Amino acid sequence: MFVAPTPQDPAPAPIQETVVTASRSSATATTTSADVTVVTSDELYATGERSLPRMLAKAAGVFVQETNLGGGAPILRGLIGNQILIVVDGVRLNDSSTRGGPNQSLNGIDPAIVERVEVVRGPTSVLYGSDALGGVILIWTKHREPTRGSADVDGAFHAAVDGSYQSVTEGYRSSLELSGAGESYGWLAGLGYHDWDDLESASGTVDNTGYHGESFFGSWKSTLGHARSLRATTIISKDHDVPRTDRLNVGFGQTNPSNDEFLFAIQDRQFNVLTYEDANPGLFADAVQVRGSFRFYNEDREIRNFGSSTRRMEHDTVTTLGLGVDFKKAIGADHLVTYGFDVDYDEVDSGRVDVNVNTGAQTPNVGNFAPGSRYTSSGIFVQDELLSLQPFDVTLGVRYGFYDFAFKDLTTSQREEGDFDALSGSLAVGRDVAEGVKLVGTVAQGFRAPNLSELARNATFAGGTELANPDLDPEQSLYGELALQVEAARWTGALAVYANSISDTIGRRLVNAGGPAIGDETYIRDNAGTVELYGVEGSYSRRLGGSDSPWTFDTRVEWTYGKQYDDFVDPTTSDQPFLDVPATKVPPLFGTVGVGYEARTWLERADLSMRWATTQNKLAPQDKTDPRIDPTGTDGWVTLDFDITGPIGERTRGSYWSLGVHNLLDEEYRVHGSGFDAPGFGVVAGVHLSF
Repeated sequence: MFVAPTPQDPAPAPIQETVVTASRSSATATTTSADVTVVTSDELYATGERSLPRMLAKAAGVFVQETNLGGGAPILRGLIGNQILIVVDGVRLNDSSTRGGPNQSLNGIDPAIVERVEVVRGPTSVLYGSDALGGVILIWTKHREPTRGSADVDGAFHAAVDGSYQSVTEGYRSSLELSGAGESYGWLAGLGYHDWDDLESASGTVDNTGYHGESFFGSWKSTLGHARSLRATTIISKDHDVPRTDRLNVGFGQTNPSNDEFLFAIQDRQFNVLTYEDANPGLFADAVQVRGSFRFYNEDREIRNFGSSTRRMEHDTVTTLGLGVDFKKAIGADHLVTYGFDVDYDEVDSGRVDVNVNTGAQTPNVGNFAPGSRYTSSGIFVQDELLSLQPFDVTLGVRYGFYDFAFKDLTTSQREEGDFDALSGSLAVGRDVAEGVKLVGTVAQGFRAPNLSELARNATFAGGTELANPDLDPEQSLYGELALQVEAARWTGALAVYANSISDTIGRRLVNAGGPAIGDETYIRDNAGTVELYGVEGSYSRRLGGSDSPWTFDTRVEWTYGKQYDDFVDPTTSDQPFLDVPATKVPPLFGTVGVGYEARTWLERADLSMRWATTQNKLAPQDKTDPRIDPTGTDGWVTLDFDITGPIGERTRGSYWSLGVHNLLDEEYRVHGSGFDAPGFGVVAGVHLSF
């Protein structure tokens, strides 16, 4: 894992770490490094990667699937898509339109605005509610602190320019950042732009991969008296003409691509949060955080099936209002209680116009989502850290969640309404079994309510049609884990062994095979039995040589095994095709190895890193028909990267350069489940100038 240079003297523009005193994300005594990985902005930058998903894959050892260059879906504990929750500044990025498979949510965050990322592995439904079955990606954005009259804090106006170039796409990413602070306020604003051409893999140019986009970020923080503050944050990002690569290029088992056209013409994300924090002790809380949010997402698509003369001009717009409140209270000397509630309300507008590409004639049609679609998610939670049970550390929690939806059925014109609720709990017990050695056992329930993408959205799948189902049941999981953390003088290590059983998993069933042609099948979403996942994940870091040695060694490895059990009987064959078969999209055994060298010369840091994966031939039936996946299995691979970073001028300026050579062996490979071959040999170069 890369560790970026950290100057010993303070940089002139101190973008200080966010301190969220009442946040539900605060670590407990039962938290271990086996489950939580924290990656700073410097560590993300030092990877030399193009996007936030790829940066996390390299810096945190996360397995990331890419259907297209404008995507990047993390897989945690064997799960992907809407079974992974993404949270930005305490507010969930997932909404009721989040697709079940790989999606582009994480790729829409400009790395230039990120202060740090926390990767939390394992279910966290008690704290975060629905979708957190495999884990949570917590993203914290940059800001400037008010000086509060301190002579030690630089409140002057500052500027920073950042840019990076990548040869494998002949593309670049750039940003401009301005910030300032006064006694009672601090502000930061940034503009970003990125432009990527078609990717060069080891086997040649990958058509239909390039796209471009821009972003804006703003943060204002004001003090409101002693230990009180108010922060306003705005994130706007737009990606243009993002091709769905796997649909436009011939895949496995195909002689022709699924589509002649498939573009995300615009992906417009707007994210606004107002956060109030109060750390003045009171009767019911020692600290309070209140978050109000307004989110907006618009997606326009241009789709034309292979050989068709009809171009579908589709759009989906999701508007979300949210409120979250966290309290933290010490009750005597025995309890540290975190409690609160959250509620989010979504409205979805959807439309479609069919255009004849030969005549230009336009015909209105129904959109993907049923008219009048709305969705409300809410929950209350409490978590207690028991402080008086030495030698044991105990954390227990419970959440009650309630969800309801409504929309107009397209075929019956009747109003469909429904709701779900769930009571979820968790218990973690830890003990220091020796000096620097902690053992933690965890049992947790997970919960995921069906969202509008499953309840009310008719869409294309594998060239055919996928129908909504308003009668779906929620997914529920039972998770167990045993984690070991070791901290010695010159090395640290962590190991987690886990099992997760997910019942009523939402999948799809074939209801009409259509004619002999591929692409006219009809599927319906349905609860498709139980998925069981088992795995082992470990990490090890060591300083090579003495305590002042400049050499470091890091490695991480993960193995997941998954099975699906569904007693569905195929009416045409009387077989049970999904009973006791491999689970879908499960990564192979994979890992990272890195050797680093730290210096205080013109070269601040040098890293040689290796990422690898073994063959994955344990495929689900749906994997074998997925054009992204070789039906005989995905071959194993090994890549090597070499990256160096150094200061520009005086280290106190906070300016630095970076240079990297990636995929040194020009390995020809594909990450399991991805829609295109991975980047080949390439050079990356970057510069960060601070004024």
